[in-house]
Amino acid sequence: MTVEVRVLDSQIQFLQLGQERTPLLVIDNLLLDTDWLCQQAQQADFSGQADNYYPGIRAAAPLVYQQAITQALFPLVHNVFAPKASELRMLMSAYSIATTKTSELRPIQMLPHFDTVEPLQLAMVHYLCSQEFGGTSFYRHNETGYERITAARLPGYAELLKQQAKAARLHETPGYMNGSTPLFQRLHQVSAQINRVVIYPGSLLHSGDIQQALLSADPTKGRLTISSFLQLC
Repeated sequence: MTVEVRVLDSQIQFLQLGQERTPLLVIDNLLLDTDWLCQQAQQADFSGQADNYYPGIRAAAPLVYQQAITQALFPLVHNVFAPKASELRMLMSAYSIATTKTSELRPIQMLPHFDTVEPLQLAMVHYLCSQEFGGTSFYRHNETGYERITAARLPGYAELLKQQAKAARLHETPGYMNGSTPLFQRLHQVSAQINRVVIYPGSLLHSGDIQQALLSADPTKGRLTISSFLQLC
């Protein structure tokens, strides 16, 4: 199977988010064909992820997809995020479907999160679902003003957020993030669109705009995406 990737200037949006001016890329119509990718998802072996807080199920993305994406995106990604980088490595790439009911969410799953404090690690979401399933939003923590979590910021932020979550009694009114709250301000929202990709630093506070009414474990009916972590070296 050959994966044909196209990165056309007319399909690229470059943004700088918030006060920290964090770069973010949105690329539309990345693959010439997504049908085969969706068909592979229907045959994939999905399971829950005990070692992370993703509210759903995942299955490994095809290796040929991972290789094609890494090779095709490097020129653009390194220019935007790390001009001195000489390599882009795929750390993880998986089909992802949100399935967790709001009543089963843990407090940490009800808040914006970050993936890493590593400055050159990127996150990428490739939407294989349409707009009604919800895209991805990016946030600022109101009290600290943090939009990205670095190694230096993490200890104080983690302790403060734990205290705030308890004070807010999130467990009494569980739900997915979907806009600004007393604790967080939404900076930007990227809408889901079939074959759209959003790429951003993994340290950026973000959350999927997950719709409870549309949750399904069926790849043909649920919020199907491919989530990837990329490392610039």
